[in-house]
Amino acid sequence: MQGLGLVKSLAERERELAQKLEEAQKTAEAKLAEARAEAERILEAAQNEIERLTAEYNEQIEAEVRRIEAEAEKKAEAEAQKVRVAAEGKIAGAVEAVLEEVLP
Repeated sequence: MQGLGLVKSLAERERELAQKLEEAQKTAEAKLAEARAEAERILEAAQNEIERLTAEYNEQIEAEVRRIEAEAEKKAEAEAQKVRVAAEGKIAGAVEAVLEEVLP
């Protein structure tokens, strides 16, 4: 009879362990699902931040390009003005020289 009690005890212990194992598996699956959801959230946040930083960087580049273009245009206009002034002076001198040669 003692052997039968031992077998029953072992069977009950096996059922308890199987139940604990099943509970542990469910808990592990739930934690894994939570971890995956958190990883997806982190990934989405990182992608959003990348997009934000990219847009910000592109805006900065565009602003810098506009600034450089405006600066270059201003320098070109100043240089063109210098050339005009120099050319006007030379044209006036050339006209005088031609008139002196043509008109006695």
